[in-house]
Amino acid sequence: MVSKEFANLMSKVEKYRGRHVVAVEDEIVVVKDEKGLKDALKRLEEKYPGRIPLITFIPEEEVMVL
Repeated sequence: MVSKEFANLMSKVEKYRGRHVVAVEDEIVVVKDEKGLKDALKRLEEKYPGRIPLITFIPEEEVMVL
């Protein structure tokens, strides 16, 4: 089963390529650094108590892992 956060993020993946994001419910927040991540997590925890955020990096389209 795919989480609501993952499904929402994948429907908008092109918009977030090359960025770190935090997703909860239908909300997606782009974070640039550790402070931004902490701030986003705090705000989203207050807004969506009990929900576990999806934190990920969306790679560029042509990423090769060796």
